[in-house]
Amino acid sequence: MFKRTVKFLGFRISLILLVVILVILAIVLGLMLGYGGLGGKNPADIFKPSVWQDFFAKLNGK
Repeated sequence: MFKRTVKFLGFRISLILLVVILVILAIVLGLMLGYGGLGGKNPADIFKPSVWQDFFAKLNGK
């Protein structure tokens, strides 16, 4: 019984981790596609803090 429960929990945890990794990957790829492909800029620039500071400044109306 204990062995089956541990196996079940291990499967659930690995499934949750897989979903989290896939969601993070989809977000990163979406940001890169949107910034680089649609915005016409370098996709790697999305990881620069200055891009995010500019983004949040525009959201706040500064």
